[in-house]
Amino acid sequence: MNPVSFDTAADRPKDLDGLVLEAWGQGLLVGALVVMLVLTASNMKRSKMLHKLIVLELLLAAGHGAFIFFHKPVYGWYLSITAIGLNISYTLHNIIAWIKIKPFLPPWGSRVFLGSLLLAQPYWLLETYANFSFFNQGKLLFLKTRFLEPFFREPWWLYASYALCHAINKCYALSLPTLIQVSPRFGIMLILMCLSVGFIIIDICAVFGVISTALPAGIEPFWKLSFVFKCMCDTVILDDFKVALDQIREHWMNRQAEQGGLPFYTARDPPRSLPNRVDDIES
Repeated sequence: MNPVSFDTAADRPKDLDGLVLEAWGQGLLVGALVVMLVLTASNMKRSKMLHKLIVLELLLAAGHGAFIFFHKPVYGWYLSITAIGLNISYTLHNIIAWIKIKPFLPPWGSRVFLGSLLLAQPYWLLETYANFSFFNQGKLLFLKTRFLEPFFREPWWLYASYALCHAINKCYALSLPTLIQVSPRFGIMLILMCLSVGFIIIDICAVFGVISTALPAGIEPFWKLSFVFKCMCDTVILDDFKVALDQIREHWMNRQAEQGGLPFYTARDPPRSLPNRVDDIES
């Protein structure tokens, strides 16, 4: 990480390689979010709150990808203001993750999920101040709070991803390869999840100095890649989550009927631990 001064913090990278890399990262972020926003908006249903939240998540984050065009003092102001929307989108992403796994959680599980997420919000208030004071006043608090960012951003989404796979595997006794075969959408989602986790690890290594970068503090590109892949997970299962569960349920019923030598209609009831209506998954 380059030495920090007010001049380097408040302006875009001076090094050509760093400038090109950061411009590429911001272009990728905005381009990917715009494409996902168009796809989501064109397929969303007005009655589905989940769809509206995903659109809002993408809108809030998309603004944080154009500060590379400016010089100080506009650079610092634009970066800090749009970072507020980005930070809100992080929390919103975790709320979306909770909505998707809510049918598989007991009441106390939902309370713990949302309660712990609420307890994390003071950090984001501190991070907002630290970001502004760093990029506009040269204060170095951001260099300390940035180390904590992944730990206040990622755990809920990672747990939701694990809980979804575990619940389907447990309720239907399906292995992941079988699950992917029954519903390729889940296969795509799992690949995106793995890519996101990989870049989360790289981002943490970059923040802690394990990986040396030529970029000024706070603008590493790795979190952008992780965030893009996380948002893709939301977009991939926007309208097909119900369809995927229907396919899994049908596979389970057929397998139960074949193994038990029973007529198909006697195996139509899903496991008791599943919601009675698949529509509940997006309610």
